Amino acid sequence: MYFIFILFLEENFQRMSRKKFYFNPDTHQFIEIKRTGKQQLIRFFTFFITAVFIAFLNYSVAVRLNLDPKVNRLTSHQSILLTRYDTLKSKLSECSDILADMQERDDNVYRSVFDLKPIPVTIREVGLGGSNPYPLLRGYSTSDIMINTTLGIDKLELKANVQQKSFTDLLNRALERKTYLANEPLIKPIPLDVFSYISSDFGSREDPINNETAIHQGIDLAARVGTPVYATGDGTVVMTRVSYSGYGKEVLVDHGFGYTTRYAHLNTILVHLGQKVQRGTLIGKLGSSGKSTGPHLHYEVRLYNRALNPTLFYADDLLPVEYRIMISNANPVDN
Repeated sequence: MYFIFILFLEENFQRMSRKKFYFNPDTHQFIEIKRTGKQQLIRFFTFFITAVFIAFLNYSVAVRLNLDPKVNRLTSHQSILLTRYDTLKSKLSECSDILADMQERDDNVYRSVFDLKPIPVTIREVGLGGSNPYPLLRGYSTSDIMINTTLGIDKLELKANVQQKSFTDLLNRALERKTYLANEPLIKPIPLDVFSYISSDFGSREDPINNETAIHQGIDLAARVGTPVYATGDGTVVMTRVSYSGYGKEVLVDHGFGYTTRYAHLNTILVHLGQKVQRGTLIGKLGSSGKSTGPHLHYEVRLYNRALNPTLFYADDLLPVEYRIMISNANPVDN
C-alpha cells in the first residue's frame, strides 16, 4: 500500500514538473504558462491530499476483503483449528463407543462372573457441576465448539475413571478368588494311584469301639501304614497333637475363608505348628494311632466349624498323573 502511494506521488510530481503552454491566436504562437509559487504550492497539496485519500481508500478496501496478510494468517489458523476440533470430536465419539462397549461387558459378563452387582447408571453417567462451566472459553466466535469438546473430554475422563475403579475391583476379586481356589480343600489327601477305600463314611454310624450310634464327622480312608498324606489345600498348620486315645497323632490346617481340615490317626507327623503348606505338601504318613481298629486316615473338612462331607470336595476330573505333578510342585516340608 505504501508502494502504491509513492508511485502515485511520483507520477503527479512528474505531471507538475512538465511545462504547460497555451496558443495565442493573435500572434499565432505557443506561450508558456507561468505559475506563481502560491499556485504551485496549492497544486502540490491538492495532489498530496488526493494521494492520501486514495491510499486510505485502498487500505480500507483491502481490510474489508481480508487482503491483510496478518488477517489471512489468523483466518487460516482458525480454519485449521476448527478442522482439528472436528477430528477430535470424531475421535471422542469413537472412544465413547468403545467405553460404552466395555461398560456393557463389565456389567453383564465380568462382574457377574465374580458375583458383583452392576454399577448403577447414576454412577456411570457422572455429571459436571456448575451452571457456567469453562468461563475462560466464552466470548469467542468458536466458544460453543470449544466448550462442547472440552465438556466431552471431561465426561469421558470421568467415565473412564469409574471403569478403571471397576476393573480394579474385578482384579482384587479375581486375586481373592484365586487365593480361595488355592486354599479350598479340593483333592483327596491320599494319592489317586495308591490303593485305598472308604472304610467308614460321613454321617451317622455305629461306633466300632463302643458299638454306639454316633455322628461320624469325617471319612475314614483305609490304606497301608506309611501311605503319604497330603494337604488338600493351601493353608497354615494350626495344631499338631499326639494322644494315645481319640485321634492319636493329628494335624489341623486352617485354609482361611472359614475352612479347616483334620488329618488323624497318623503314624508320623511331618509338619510343625505355624508352618505354611500348599495343596500337595506332605504332612504325614498314614497309621493307626489313637482310638483305631486298623490303619486308616480320618479326614475332616469343616466350614466355620461345621462338618461337611469331604467327598463333596473331590475334583472328579483330576487324573493320577496330574495328582503326581501337583504334589511334586508343592513346597518342600519345613522341619
